[in-house]
Amino acid sequence: MNRLIVLLAFLLFGNHCFAIVQDEVMDELLKDVNPAKPLTNLNYNYESFNCIPIKLRITEKITTKKDGIYDNQPLTFKVRQNVKYNGEVILKQGTIVKAAVDSYLSRGMNGIPAAIIIDNYYIPGIDSTKIKGFYKKRGLNLSLMVYPIKWALTPIPGVGSLTNFILGGNASITEDDTVTVYYYPDWGKIKEKSTID
Repeated sequence: MNRLIVLLAFLLFGNHCFAIVQDEVMDELLKDVNPAKPLTNLNYNYESFNCIPIKLRITEKITTKKDGIYDNQPLTFKVRQNVKYNGEVILKQGTIVKAAVDSYLSRGMNGIPAAIIIDNYYIPGIDSTKIKGFYKKRGLNLSLMVYPIKWALTPIPGVGSLTNFILGGNASITEDDTVTVYYYPDWGKIKEKSTID
């Protein structure tokens, strides 16, 4: 009985004591460290909301169904239609655009769907710092159906856990999907004020 009390006391208070000791050690290690200030670009203007949509289509289907998809996987798109700015065509239909898989999520238990996120666009003749808009595509989400069933079956021991084996849908991006990114032509460096003495 005494061993059980000692074990319970250790489990309840041991982690707390360890955390206090760990905090003191970390404070001692970090006392002379000055964290670097994050880099900020204060000479850049992001105030304009004037944007031009650029509609793209992928040249080769990608999907989470196969094991071939990976982070930073290079992708090729084509511009769906001419893009105009101030009456001039700045991108012709069919222009090749490079991008990459920013990240992807495999489908999960309880109906959680897979997802593909695309970003890092390179559009010829357009400054990449003036492009915004990542594209996200999800598979079929079954979780809204699975969780009510799971909770309804939970009172029966072990049966509610069977819904863990229901997987969500795979995600894929095909030529039928329109990927839209936005070009902000007015974004740019702030002009330095000239001082005349």
